[in-house]
Amino acid sequence: MVVVYDVSCPTCSRIARELPDLVRVPVTVRSCRDPHLGAVHPTLPPAVRGCGTPAVGAVRADGSVRWWTGLSGAVGLAPLLRRGTGREAAELLWSAWRTRGW
Repeated sequence: MVVVYDVSCPTCSRIARELPDLVRVPVTVRSCRDPHLGAVHPTLPPAVRGCGTPAVGAVRADGSVRWWTGLSGAVGLAPLLRRGTGREAAELLWSAWRTRGW
């Protein structure tokens, strides 16, 4: 899984910091301000590369990435949660939903 977030956004930063502890798969966290982001992830939507919205990417077996932007990726993360982390994940999602600027 790849998480792209804006370091200047407190909500995005919190999600990027806490999400790896909540899921059962390896997570790579990248800043939208990384100058090499577009080269490393060429299929990343332009709004994410421009720090307009965060994104979660599911890395497939062939190495390609399926991207979800904003809060849309939350649904795809549900099956990947570690046992016993549902409440923490729900609180994180609720916090993001209340303060979303994207």
